[in-house]
Amino acid sequence: MGSPSQLHLAYLDSVRGLAALAVIGSHYVRAYDLPCRSSFCDRLLTYSPLHIGWDGGAAVSLFFVLSGMVLSLKHFRHTQNPTLTHVRLPAYILARLFRIWPAYLVMLSISALLYQHYPWASLSEPSTIPKLNDWIPSLWGKPAGWAEFIHDSFLLGMKMDMRFLPQAWTLSIELSLSLLIPAGILLAARHSSWLVFFTLMAIYPLGVSPYLFHFMLGILVAKHHVAIVSRLKTNTRLRLLAWVFGLFLYTLGESFERLIHPQLLDWLTGMGCAMVLLCIMATVKFQQILSFPALRYLGKVSYSIYLVHFAVLINATPLFLSLVHASEERFYVAWWLGLAATIACSVGFAAPCYRFIEVPSMALGKRLGRLVRG
Repeated sequence: MGSPSQLHLAYLDSVRGLAALAVIGSHYVRAYDLPCRSSFCDRLLTYSPLHIGWDGGAAVSLFFVLSGMVLSLKHFRHTQNPTLTHVRLPAYILARLFRIWPAYLVMLSISALLYQHYPWASLSEPSTIPKLNDWIPSLWGKPAGWAEFIHDSFLLGMKMDMRFLPQAWTLSIELSLSLLIPAGILLAARHSSWLVFFTLMAIYPLGVSPYLFHFMLGILVAKHHVAIVSRLKTNTRLRLLAWVFGLFLYTLGESFERLIHPQLLDWLTGMGCAMVLLCIMATVKFQQILSFPALRYLGKVSYSIYLVHFAVLINATPLFLSLVHASEERFYVAWWLGLAATIACSVGFAAPCYRFIEVPSMALGKRLGRLVRG
């Protein structure tokens, strides 16, 4: 299985892979609605924790908390007061840029080509079961040219404001806020309250993205995980309570979105993400499950899955469903087959994207970082 540190990183990557699948599920449900024919089924799958499999909002929160945690963890591994004297900021920035941008630009270009020919084959015919609703045509049905492409290339869009890859709004947040991680680590090293105070100051008076709160939670988990995890490991009841409360907060979004302010809801979901991560770190059985080779690979290619899945959903999924040509009586079977095909195609296209784009671009970023360090 490798060293403990390798195993640790592997199962954290698996968590990211499962979150990527939840995002696919979320967008599939947005495009084809829930597999329901009754109001009871719809309410059950919407307002109960059963929606965890397609809760894209919670999955995005998990991405951000996990990023803050993973990027900070190595600095808190041996001390709670790191100085970061060994960190070279230009090298760190280059590493983050080359981790995110090259693969994104390639997928953006492919999506832009597909966009110009959408729909490229009468794939949204009314007879398709399940029927494609108006959500995807509303995203890919508008005229777009070089101005929109350049806008999207620089990751300038806000939530669902990106024309060719609508999910890429999260990447602009990921890239910009992850660059603040070194400052966050130094504040947390001084005292956790300093990090909390400056995070809230940055969000409210300065107008920084509220998702900075999630990165802050990730840094705090990285700093205090040893003490918290030790306590959870030795107290079974406390660990069970933490699991229940963490999952409750994680799945809060769909059930209480009409009762709680959206920003507060996002923050509560982020707290649920932090609690779930701590519980996983305290539960050996979950670590063993998440360390299965298939899940580890899923985590490894999770970023590419996130990049390619929308193009798959828009172009390949309707084609698959039209080939299945299911009847109304086979609605449930067709719905699940469509979801499975979307996931399978996304993973299939993500594999070469990871191998031939992500890996070389990450290696180039590291080489340029070493040159900058001299």
